[in-house]
Amino acid sequence: MKKVIGIFFIVIGALLAFITKLGPAGKTSWMFTYGIWPLIIVAAILLITGMSLYNRNR
Repeated sequence: MKKVIGIFFIVIGALLAFITKLGPAGKTSWMFTYGIWPLIIVAAILLITGMSLYNRNR
């Protein structure tokens, strides 16, 4: 179960990083109200947590 949660965290973090790379659009402009750094920090936290969960439970 922890492996699946790790995979979900990796996917969500990668999607947030991809949205950050694309920039604000009409539907995602609410994510950029506080700037770009909160998105980068959240994406990094999710990616690191997901990778550690996935690798621990291989």
